[in-house]
Amino acid sequence: MMDMGLDLMIIAIILAMLSLVLIYRVLKGPHAIDRVVAADCIDVIIGLIMVLFGCYEQRALYIDLGLVVTLLGFIGTILISKYLEGRL
Repeated sequence: MMDMGLDLMIIAIILAMLSLVLIYRVLKGPHAIDRVVAADCIDVIIGLIMVLFGCYEQRALYIDLGLVVTLLGFIGTILISKYLEGRL
């Protein structure tokens, strides 16, 4: 049986590589909404990596911070979407 810490670190590395792919979409997206969705996905992945790190270190602070980062990213996505619609 593998060490649980090693599993969490492998998953975090895979998620970090996925966020690098999303950075390409943020920079070269054909439309503004594609860029917004990619940035929101990056926010969620960063929050998930922070939660995984909190589980690895067994500290609740990182879990709370990961949830806050994800929530702020969601609020930012809503604000940018409203701006692009012209209702803000």
